[in-house]
Amino acid sequence: MRWFGGFSDPSVPPSAPGAALTPWPQVPGFWGVGHWPASELRTAQSADRYVAVLGICGATAADLGRLARDGIPDDVAHRWPGGYATIEITADRSRIWTDLGGTWPLYLTRAGEGIYWASSSLALAGLTGAEPDLERLIASLLAPAVPVLLEGKSAFEGIESIPPGSRLTLSRSGAAHLQRVWSPRPRSGPAARRLSTELSSAVALRLEAVTTLTADLSGGLDSTALALLAERARKPAQRLFGVTVHPDRRVVGGDLDYARHAAESSGIEHRLMPLNPRHAPYSLLDKVPATDEPAPSTIAYARFAGQLVWMREVLATQGHITGDGGDTLLCSPPVMLAELAAAGRHRRAAIETMRWARLRRLPAGSLLTSVYRAARMNRRCALTDVANVLSGKAAHKFGHGDIGWCLIDAAPPWATADARARAASIARDRADQLPDLPVGNITAAITAEAMAEVGRTARADAQIAELLGIPLHNPFTDSRVIDGSLSVPLVDRPAPADYKPLLCQAMSGVFPASLGARTTKGDFNADHYGGMRSNLAELLDMADGLLAAAGLVKPAELRRTLTLTASGLPIPFSSVEPVITAECWLRALREAPAVSWISRTAT
Repeated sequence: MRWFGGFSDPSVPPSAPGAALTPWPQVPGFWGVGHWPASELRTAQSADRYVAVLGICGATAADLGRLARDGIPDDVAHRWPGGYATIEITADRSRIWTDLGGTWPLYLTRAGEGIYWASSSLALAGLTGAEPDLERLIASLLAPAVPVLLEGKSAFEGIESIPPGSRLTLSRSGAAHLQRVWSPRPRSGPAARRLSTELSSAVALRLEAVTTLTADLSGGLDSTALALLAERARKPAQRLFGVTVHPDRRVVGGDLDYARHAAESSGIEHRLMPLNPRHAPYSLLDKVPATDEPAPSTIAYARFAGQLVWMREVLATQGHITGDGGDTLLCSPPVMLAELAAAGRHRRAAIETMRWARLRRLPAGSLLTSVYRAARMNRRCALTDVANVLSGKAAHKFGHGDIGWCLIDAAPPWATADARARAASIARDRADQLPDLPVGNITAAITAEAMAEVGRTARADAQIAELLGIPLHNPFTDSRVIDGSLSVPLVDRPAPADYKPLLCQAMSGVFPASLGARTTKGDFNADHYGGMRSNLAELLDMADGLLAAAGLVKPAELRRTLTLTASGLPIPFSSVEPVITAECWLRALREAPAVSWISRTAT
């Protein structure tokens, strides 16, 4: 597993991970673990400052030299293309700047009369023996659409999570100070041009250190945009393969046709990977490895791992690009309608609500009522409502299609009263802690929080990919891509009913006409029902697992929910997939050896 970290007094760390790489002999308390390409762990130093940049970053050696000489500005995370963390170590302190999209999450824990920090919570859990944080886990199960409940918490007890876009300062004595140094800021100017520039730069960076690259070519707008930009940026000696997975013996129709049009219009080397029953969702769940937190790919692990191995063995890829994060970043959340109303933009709020109602086939009148109810609330009130619903103090009152700050589904029947109480307690705590967001920046701020969730959880998928020998890249979580996309003022933002107009404008002249006109994406529900039916016996066995032993799941109710869902009844996958994912993660942790640490004081 590849990660980096350090100790608050980097000159005398009490313990260090086994097989650690220390870039500076004078600073044994800063390290990288695992295989780090030279392009992703770069350092510079001056007489009084050590500087490291870790991850994909467009800074030059001269840029790093200036950081070491002059100090690091707080806009460092989005000063250059890429997704990277920046470290500064001086005589009296260490400072770490996190990226904006959670590409490299940062965690810390107190131990050994100081603070250890790392890009892996699993690694820190190996140091302290921390157990999974079950309260945090159940909050993610019962309120997955409210990522702000998880802010500051890792998946392990006693290990904190540092928000993206922050500066963490650690004194050598072990004092810690956290400062948010970035938030979305409206800017004038051509947003589509900014997005085009930043996506092009993000993709070009991934080509700099490889001769062969693969990219998802799913037929959707996000992955196709990145594949087309990579084809434009590659050098003649480099190879780029656009990879489309498809059901075996089905080689025409739907997403496959869009992918083929994109490849034919650009010259991308197009490769098809047929999916057979071995790749079905819910298969090979006992093979999912331990990661920092439950991985988004868990349910689809058989396909995810199968595709990565196939690309490594057949295409000899040295890195793979996905479009993960594009939906979250480029589609405005429905709460924008309430923000328009709160900002006094009543005419546009009404028009866009009507459009959203038509698109979702919802009653316009009740939707407008919902919009204005949300416009009169702040986030504290919304989280208090969530807590009351989770605890059972209030009936679930969010109807289908309602607009709100943080809507949740009714608690699934398998959740115990204790699980609901724990999730409700977290919601109340967050309601008391969160500051209000200013009208005009609510939509952008909520999108930024959602992108942080996408990037941080995607790190777990990247850990799986690294174990299989392939670096995984998600350019939509790059800092400058996020900063540029969220700079669009509220009055100019596309509405929820608009399907990624900013990306279509940014890719004008690059997208083939058929793709530029697309307003939907493929539906894979049938595959999930089929995979669930094929693996139902194993899934039913998981109902009596570790979550049930912890008192968070009622096994009989979970078995009933799984059986009804597998039969095709309209039960949302959100009431099934997260709990199976969490159970798989807990089981993987139980079987995996802890990350090894070596005491330096004993040697």
